[in-house]
Amino acid sequence: MAARRGDVTPRLNLSTLEHLPSDVAPRVDPHALPVGIVHLGIGAFHRAHQAVYTEDAIAAQGGDWGICGVSQRSPDVVQQLAPQDGLYTLAERDGAGERLRVIGAVREVSWAQAEPDAVLDHMGAPTTRVLPLSATALPN
Repeated sequence: MAARRGDVTPRLNLSTLEHLPSDVAPRVDPHALPVGIVHLGIGAFHRAHQAVYTEDAIAAQGGDWGICGVSQRSPDVVQQLAPQDGLYTLAERDGAGERLRVIGAVREVSWAQAEPDAVLDHMGAPTTRVLPLSATALPN
């Protein structure tokens, strides 16, 4: 069905998940997924690969491996993901076309410069078992 002028699509967040088709909805229940990973560098690479693989692993084997994503450089990703409860849409493209999928493994996002104590608390929490890091080259 085509959108009509004046139609407003609600912003993706935990309360809108129930309206998603099952093939688009997260493969895990983000409501019940506690943080077990604090990932430093929650950029596009992490969101398109590592968070997706983490969600697939949880869906296949279970676990409490939700991700707290930490941005060190800029608040941009936090400003984008926080209002969406960490949810975002992944587009997978190949010769057969495009498939959309909402990723629910990212449970929290923080900007290290604004919330250093909260980030350190997460890193030192007894429930945190993995502290991965994504590093990308800065432009010259």
